[in-house]
Amino acid sequence: MEFLSLIEEMEKLIEKSPHIPFTGRVFLDGDLFLDYLDRLRTALPEEVRQAQWIRQEKERLLEEARQKAATLLADAEKRAEMLAGENELVRKARAQATEIIGRARHLADEMKAGALSYADGLLEKLEESLNQALAQVRLGRQELKSYPAGGAAAPEAAATAPKLENQERR
Repeated sequence: MEFLSLIEEMEKLIEKSPHIPFTGRVFLDGDLFLDYLDRLRTALPEEVRQAQWIRQEKERLLEEARQKAATLLADAEKRAEMLAGENELVRKARAQATEIIGRARHLADEMKAGALSYADGLLEKLEESLNQALAQVRLGRQELKSYPAGGAAAPEAAATAPKLENQERR
């Protein structure tokens, strides 16, 4: 995903930036950092558009299932009316109509369940991606906040940051 690679590039920018001696602070090119934030802002709406597409696809599938069920029910009713017109076959027609309506309802329920399951799976994948991105953003912010104001702990923090990053990626 594009926004994950942008976050990684921002991390590299911070790692490669010159450090202020005896502090945990770094010099950053403000324009370059703002450019990364703009690129990140434009990458996230794509994920939002994907979520909206998933919702629309779910609605389309549900509407398709409703239409198919309505068509099956209408066909069943027509057939039942035709069979009901014949006196000796009335009982059979009613039984067959009930069966067709039952199958139609069952099919509609299956189609609806499938559409909901499909949409839920897509939303779950999107949620996982967004959670991963959020975790990386939080980790980056945490790393930025962990730089001490004094200089004594700076080498320690610099030595533990790559270890924490490797553990998070596993």
